[in-house]
Amino acid sequence: MSRRVEDQGIAPRTETTGRSARPTRLGGRLRRASGTKMFRDTSWTMLTELAGMASQLVTLVLISRAFDKETYGIFAGTVAFMNVISPFTTVGMGYVLVQRVAGEKSDPDIESGRAWTTVTIGGLLGTLFILATSRLIVPDVPVRVLVALAFGELIFSQLTYTGRFCAQALDRPANGAQVVATVWLLRLLAAAAYLFVAPRPTLAGWAFFHMGASLLGALLTIVALNRILALRPRPGLARVQDVRQGLSFSLTIGAVYLKNDADKTLLLTFHKPEAAGLYGLAYRVIVPLYAPVRALADSTFARFFREGSHSATDTFRLALRTSAIGVAFTAAGGAMIVAAAPLLPRLLGQKWEPAVIVTQLLAFVPMLVSMQMYAFNALMGLGRQRSCLLVTVTASMINIALNLALIPHFDWKGSTVATFAAEIFSIIVLWTLLWREVHIHAPMRARLHSS
Repeated sequence: MSRRVEDQGIAPRTETTGRSARPTRLGGRLRRASGTKMFRDTSWTMLTELAGMASQLVTLVLISRAFDKETYGIFAGTVAFMNVISPFTTVGMGYVLVQRVAGEKSDPDIESGRAWTTVTIGGLLGTLFILATSRLIVPDVPVRVLVALAFGELIFSQLTYTGRFCAQALDRPANGAQVVATVWLLRLLAAAAYLFVAPRPTLAGWAFFHMGASLLGALLTIVALNRILALRPRPGLARVQDVRQGLSFSLTIGAVYLKNDADKTLLLTFHKPEAAGLYGLAYRVIVPLYAPVRALADSTFARFFREGSHSATDTFRLALRTSAIGVAFTAAGGAMIVAAAPLLPRLLGQKWEPAVIVTQLLAFVPMLVSMQMYAFNALMGLGRQRSCLLVTVTASMINIALNLALIPHFDWKGSTVATFAAEIFSIIVLWTLLWREVHIHAPMRARLHSS
């Protein structure tokens, strides 16, 4: 019987056929996955993110070796304060840009011009706000340092990040990430140049070099996007409906930044610059773990809006797939950082010995973020910006309340507890809302529409 089968050129059925079919099917799935645009965009974006992260880490090594813990803590706390208000100075124009161009097929030249103009004006207003509130929030920071850092972070850096949104809107996320990685390389070169020309570095000197590198990065972004994407922005102010819609995005993202960065600023507010330095440095060490999370989020951000416009179920499935990938990367990376953290004093100097335990405790925070980021993007794509805003504002309030209660007695340990509590709260609530949107609200809308 088997000989006849073989003579006909048909493989006989054996007990090993089932075993070999599984890896064959698995290999086919992997080949198909690696051939998708999402895989290519994510891979290129992650590579460029890692290059940018490497530049940041080298910059961190140079600056942390040059400054003591208190000076570094002042720098970290001040920049964190600017990170908190940056979503409000941009009025969410990057997200509006993606929605207008990717979702509504608007003219990218007009929308990018409006976004860049609005971001510049918002950055100037943000600088004035920082100067007005600095004595309360970041006491004892010189005005010239505040102005230089504000121009670098709130204007020039935000112009670069808006350029990245332009690339995402045009479905070219890898190009946007490459531009941002180049900007980080410029900051590395600025740090090296400053430390080379200044044998006794000061915070003010570094702030101005930082501002210059950010300005050069913003100019590079505009030129690069013109060459790569043929983007020719037409300057113009955002319309009333753009600002109204952008505010919902900025409030939501601002609440996220508040949750992530308020603790560093509050440590400085409570006159604990050394604790702010340790905590800020530990956060900088774990930043590379966000590379795969952010790369995947960037490459799928516009897709969440496209999926959300016609299928809540597909949006939910996309959130599940992307979350599984993000958690896998960040869990493995967190374990590596825990193992490698004892090497920090050798790399940065013995003065940073206390940062080892802080880094190990924070190593899995990116994993918690990856467990919520894609559910957040899915809800945004489904038009649930208000729900996202409510969750993030509540999580931020939990974070701030715990920081205010714990920092005076436990300094950075209290900030760590507050961070974990806020992240876990966000995970539970965001996924609950997304599940309800898919399994309860979407079927109800479908039944109403059919009737």
